[in-house]
Amino acid sequence: MMVCILMVALIPSLSVIGNDLPSNRPEQVRMGMTICGALLGLGIAIPAALDVIPSDTPLSDCLLVVVPVTAVTATTVLFASRWIAEVTLSLKPSLLSSPFLGGALGLVGGALAGGISFGLGVSLAIPIVTVPDGYWGPFNYPQAVGMGFLAGAVWGGIFGIPAGALAVPIISLYMSF
Repeated sequence: MMVCILMVALIPSLSVIGNDLPSNRPEQVRMGMTICGALLGLGIAIPAALDVIPSDTPLSDCLLVVVPVTAVTATTVLFASRWIAEVTLSLKPSLLSSPFLGGALGLVGGALAGGISFGLGVSLAIPIVTVPDGYWGPFNYPQAVGMGFLAGAVWGGIFGIPAGALAVPIISLYMSF
């Protein structure tokens, strides 16, 4: 809901007339998507890493999982956002086709970032965090990491679709494609 309100509030501030395009607009898009991707990755990483860890885990063990997962998630979402910006700038989608392209790009980027970050969280949490027997389920270690990657890819792709479907039309409006 808030994203829709923010998008509606930002549309009047974007220039949709192509005559006054400065030459550095593509670089502004790249920089904006890179910064937004890093911030989004930071916002996603901490709750995702804490979901893997039981609530009674000591802080030192939590930090051993949360800090690397946060760094890797912020970096992968940053690169995925930058890739979405590059593909959008090279394809120059129209305003009507940009939500579909954005949804597809968000699906791919979100699945990759989610799979890497959640798979890393599971691979770090299982050997570090002390839990009762059977807490992680009937999986052995490689299966649990694979399932963590798969679960992260599914949820990252699901959340990446609306993010891309909102970002690419904004880029399309900003660049006047």
